Amino acid sequence: MRARKPRLNRHQREAFERYERALREEDRYLGSVFVTPIGQRQKEAITQVAYEECKRLGMGPEHGL
Repeated sequence: MRARKPRLNRHQREAFERYERALREEDRYLGSVFVTPIGQRQKEAITQVAYEECKRLGMGPEHGL
């Protein structure tokens, strides 16, 4: 039997959605032919902020991070 993910409260769910969106945008940007070092650092910074927000709310690998 597969273990279930813990339930997320509203704030955790919103933070996780922001993190997933930041990851998708970073992946899409890095797949572009117009990647610049400055743009790459900006996208990575946005993703890092979203990740830190999830960690601050107590989320971890068991939540999908």
